[in-house]
Amino acid sequence: MDETVVRRLVDASGCSAFVVFGADNFRYLTGATLPFAENYPERQAAAIVPSEGDTCAVVTPADWLQAVKDQGWMEAAVAYDENDGPHPAAFAKTLAKTLTGMGLAKAKLGFDETRATAGLVEAVKAATKAELVPVDGVLSEARAVKNPAEVALIEKSCEFADRGIIHALNHLEGTLWGPGYTVPELVERVRVHAFESGASGVGHMATTVGDDTRLWYAPHRGDVHEGQLIRNDITAHSMGYWCSISRMAYTGYAPPEVEDAYAENQELKLAAVAMLKPGTRCDKVYAKVKSEAEKIGAKLIGPTVGHGVGCSHFEAPYLVEGYPDELKVGNVIALGVATLGPRREIIVDRDVYEVTHEGARKLSWYRCWDRIYEVTGFRAVH
Repeated sequence: MDETVVRRLVDASGCSAFVVFGADNFRYLTGATLPFAENYPERQAAAIVPSEGDTCAVVTPADWLQAVKDQGWMEAAVAYDENDGPHPAAFAKTLAKTLTGMGLAKAKLGFDETRATAGLVEAVKAATKAELVPVDGVLSEARAVKNPAEVALIEKSCEFADRGIIHALNHLEGTLWGPGYTVPELVERVRVHAFESGASGVGHMATTVGDDTRLWYAPHRGDVHEGQLIRNDITAHSMGYWCSISRMAYTGYAPPEVEDAYAENQELKLAAVAMLKPGTRCDKVYAKVKSEAEKIGAKLIGPTVGHGVGCSHFEAPYLVEGYPDELKVGNVIALGVATLGPRREIIVDRDVYEVTHEGARKLSWYRCWDRIYEVTGFRAVH
């Protein structure tokens, strides 16, 4: 995000500075992605952006600092020793010292309350005289509208996720009759190929096969056999900008009832895509899909048909009942309508779209998934 825009946000909020603790907000304010921060919630970092002045700053564990600098951070960077006191005292002490050096020790600071534990907030308050004010709503509203550079990163993340799934299915071709694949092996190949294709991180992953496709998630277990439905769900990012993708496959030639269920799902999804325009209320998109599902007798499940993606894989806006916000140019939506198949399997084909003046622009364009992917042993389908 452009630093000038961020400083305007800070000034408009009435704060002297923003101090953010969440890895997603850190990325948004600094342009740098903390390495695997979501996997280490007990480790703390902060980005400090004042409304005026020449210097912004970051405070991170020692081993994260170089990664931030390598991503182009040219302003103040402070490392702290995680052994310098019990968690989170060491971090709070260094943060307080940094704020004092910036003249912000007694200032009004906006912070991301939903990304900070009560213990962290109390430690920071104890170490400084600053007034902490929640600004989650301000950050959420700003993050919901992406600039072209942000959209481009999300578009790349979609490509990497799709390629991860497709390459894993490539490996599955011709193996159903021997030696065969386990489900854990298949999902691991999705992860590996997403990274090999260029992803800088993966988040939530699930590959459900056969009867387990009746669940949103099941432990990765068992083997992959012929005649099974597969759902691959993955979130992945490109330099901190996320996508959320879901793809359906079938081992062998899908029977007519599965093809019909998938076609039904696609029909509802296209009804939602047609409504992704500036000015459309988010809850109206959900209502439209629900109405169309009732007309054709489809079994719609789940409370939402889509949500925003950006510096996190799940953020505003939300296509859910009771969410009245209107779509804006620059919103990026992960859209996936979930319906039930002939054996109560959960079917969902989740794509990512940018809201433009002309309507929806598909960012997850790497492969057309308008028909279920059939793993038949022939690479001509790829």
